[in-house]
Amino acid sequence: MFQPIATLIASHMPKFSQRCETHLPSAKQLNLSFNVHNLNDKPLELISQDAALPFKELGYEQRIFHHGLIATRENNWHDFFNALVWFRFPKTKTIINATHYQEQSTQINTLRSARRDLLTLFDECGVIIQADKKIHQLIKKHQWQELFVENKKLWESKEIKVTTFGHAMYEKYLNPYIGMTAKALLLPKDDVNCDGFIASKIASNEVLINKGELLPLPVLGIPGWYENQDEQFYANQNYFRS
Repeated sequence: MFQPIATLIASHMPKFSQRCETHLPSAKQLNLSFNVHNLNDKPLELISQDAALPFKELGYEQRIFHHGLIATRENNWHDFFNALVWFRFPKTKTIINATHYQEQSTQINTLRSARRDLLTLFDECGVIIQADKKIHQLIKKHQWQELFVENKKLWESKEIKVTTFGHAMYEKYLNPYIGMTAKALLLPKDDVNCDGFIASKIASNEVLINKGELLPLPVLGIPGWYENQDEQFYANQNYFRS
């Protein structure tokens, strides 16, 4: 579950465990390993979201774009995982921020655009599935038994590659529950760099344009991601919905 950011977790929290209760690194501590510029050429910095937070007149995305400041709540799992995703996927996170800013600059009211809603959904709950078209079709058609059980070996051999992007999903992984569902972005099986590839596709308006691009995926069905993955587990149609 935590594989994409496992090395980052280990470097910041050597005693991390999936169900741990602990004091998280501060924004200042996390910044020691952060060296990224946004698309406005501002060096990015995690900053504590407290009474001293500067530029209060700006929204979250505007503050990042104009000043490079990522408001981060202290000792907060959600924001801790968000920071690690910034470290792991800097190109994608920076283009998402820039797109939010561009969309906000042209909107005529305070309502979020459909594009911003889609980017936010991916940012919070997205997983990336790299597989061939046959596997893509199984996900699109909700053929869960064939996807997870009949093709179990493909998951185990990494022929189907899953990478979690959404920081809200990482927070949910701390206490997994039946019903937990991610939003899957389907990519070719090609061994591409997910960060650079997705960033370039967002920048050229080739992905995350239409709502149908993000598909529901009951992630606890992925082989090895949950205990008791027996026949009865996969027969639960309240979770593995047709």
